[in-house]
Amino acid sequence: MEDTLAHVLGMPAPALLIGSVVLVSVLGWVVPPLYRALLLNPYRVRRHGEIWRLLTAGWLHQDVMHLGFNMLTLYFFTAPTVRVLGATRFVVLYVSAVVVAYLPTTLRHQRNPGYNSLGASGAVAAVMFSAILLDPKIKLQLMFFPVLVSGPVFAGCYLAYSAYQSWSGRDGINHGAHFAGAIYGSLLTWLFEPARVERALRGLW
Repeated sequence: MEDTLAHVLGMPAPALLIGSVVLVSVLGWVVPPLYRALLLNPYRVRRHGEIWRLLTAGWLHQDVMHLGFNMLTLYFFTAPTVRVLGATRFVVLYVSAVVVAYLPTTLRHQRNPGYNSLGASGAVAAVMFSAILLDPKIKLQLMFFPVLVSGPVFAGCYLAYSAYQSWSGRDGINHGAHFAGAIYGSLLTWLFEPARVERALRGLW
């Protein structure tokens, strides 16, 4: 039952998600009006009721490096999440995390017409922390590094980088959404699989 979505669509849910994000991001670069229509602008969300931007901004990216890093990170952490949650709950986690991760930023900047944001980072962080809670001993092989990196170590470095960029960066990428996504992903995973998460965490000690 959990893999209903994958069977109905005929493709693995992660492949569909990654493919859709890549496609929309590229279209946004090629078609500027589409890019502007999908971008998160908290002021327009509040003033004009354009709430779809809370979702569609998660399918846009600043450039190839931003897109590639997010999709590679998503790919690395997808398998343990889908293996336990199944395709349907994985999609629920990812899509809802896009919106939830943007809420703090939207509330903070809703009176600033010049503020824009984009990127799937919040949802990617949600999947990352979901995977780590479901399998805390996960390790991954990163490009350019010949050694395996612990999932929790990677997640810690990811959030440290996010904190630094959120404090000093002015690149239009919503680094603060990483924290909201990580918290939301952890909570929803615990709600989905409380016994599994608690057992996995006890196994660390």
